[in-house]
Amino acid sequence: MSNASVIRPGLLVSLKSTLQGGVVYERVDINTGEKLPDGAEVSEWKTKRTIEDPVEHTAATKARGAARSLIVKCCSTTSFGLLCPEEQEGALDAAVKAARQVVDNFNDSAKHTRIGIFVIKGKVASTDAEAARAITQEIAELTIAMDAGIKAFDPDAIRKAASRARELSSMLSEEKQGKINGAIEQARKAARTIVKRIETEGEDRSVVMMDIQRGQIESARIAFLDMSGDSDVVGGELPSVQQQRFADLDVSDVETTAPSKNRQMRQMEMEVE
Repeated sequence: MSNASVIRPGLLVSLKSTLQGGVVYERVDINTGEKLPDGAEVSEWKTKRTIEDPVEHTAATKARGAARSLIVKCCSTTSFGLLCPEEQEGALDAAVKAARQVVDNFNDSAKHTRIGIFVIKGKVASTDAEAARAITQEIAELTIAMDAGIKAFDPDAIRKAASRARELSSMLSEEKQGKINGAIEQARKAARTIVKRIETEGEDRSVVMMDIQRGQIESARIAFLDMSGDSDVVGGELPSVQQQRFADLDVSDVETTAPSKNRQMRQMEMEVE
């Protein structure tokens, strides 16, 4: 496989958002270590959650989501993380700056809650064999998902797989984009046919299936499986990349002093995505 003709140079983006404070969890043990006749041990407890300012907490959740969305929309979402074509790096940097402003605006006025947004980006070269294998393997999985959705007469599943494939195709070379784009369009046409002829008009499924074209989907599946070098499609991991931290995004900022009371339970509120 000629890696330079498979993927474009790009960025692997690690995005982390946090929400801390404003919520207290208290755990009360009800039954600790009860022994059952078969030797099993059972424990039972209840958890009490107190939100100090529900209005502020809701606003924090919305601000956190808005900040994340600014960054995510510049990237393709994959099972390996967020991928951004190299030519979009300027837009990504601008999105990170805007996201930080959303976070700062909220934190400046919040009394109980603090949100954070952190980004690390790493280079993915067009000649990176493992990156090419990982990306093409995921696209192969998506072609299989499109085909499975057609066989199950599930237009939502077809469209979901097609949309993910479209996003990920931004990391492919122009030649390979053409290959997957043909499959995507065929899958979307199949979804429209299923909705119109089966769900709306009530035609027999077997008759409709004979009229649905799947050749480009199968061709793309075989092609991308061959490019990934693995006929058994399984989950994979992107290789280690050279990481570049944004100067104003220091993950150490996320470390804050938690109250001594119920410290472990407070940490449950900090979600990392």
